[in-house]
Amino acid sequence: MKNLFSLTLGLSIMTFSTAQVGIGTDDPQATLDINGNLKVRATSQATSLTPDQSILLIDKSATGDNEVLAINPAILFTGNSSAYSASKDGGWSLLNLGITGSNWYKINLTGADDTRIGDEDLFVEGVFTAQESGIYVVNYEVQLEGGVDLSVLGNKRLGLIKNGTEIWEEKLFDAVRVELIVPLLAVPVTSTSMSSLVELNAGETLTFAVETGGVNLSLLTDNQVSLEIYRLPN
Repeated sequence: MKNLFSLTLGLSIMTFSTAQVGIGTDDPQATLDINGNLKVRATSQATSLTPDQSILLIDKSATGDNEVLAINPAILFTGNSSAYSASKDGGWSLLNLGITGSNWYKINLTGADDTRIGDEDLFVEGVFTAQESGIYVVNYEVQLEGGVDLSVLGNKRLGLIKNGTEIWEEKLFDAVRVELIVPLLAVPVTSTSMSSLVELNAGETLTFAVETGGVNLSLLTDNQVSLEIYRLPN
């Protein structure tokens, strides 16, 4: 009799441990199926998000049937993971891109010295490498200060070169003069900027370049170049 009772109890526990439990429903569709509100009165607080943590969400699609799923927070918060900004004031050199039949040069900014925001390894000698696929916002500006002969800038262009060979976008130097007011002195500045949207896959590159027309613009002193690029959230 004792052995029979033990066997019956063991079978009951096994059945309960493998059964689907319903709260507020007679027809549970999961291991635990709650038809109603769920309250949690006390939880520990996370001070940061890491890849080892997950966020819970409810799948309300027709096939999801309100199932609770876990999602990696990196999927939600990747908007600025590829954000980068660099700037250089003073003389800067140009490196030949080697595009046949052109005078395109990349600006010799490098991540280690010129980075303001972001991962310096993303940017090497004027070339940005995308870590994630997506649409990127790009801003690029060159200022030439102090006694610039505007005729020298004729037919010279800023450019964005995709993957080293494809001219994604280009813009002629504006030759717009701006007065920077400093104590006892007004400094004339020639400023040209461009903005663009560029679609990049992970591993693809975008080069910040200048088409010189054969003129060595790097000989011009007192100049500044700045750029920024960031990926739009999905």
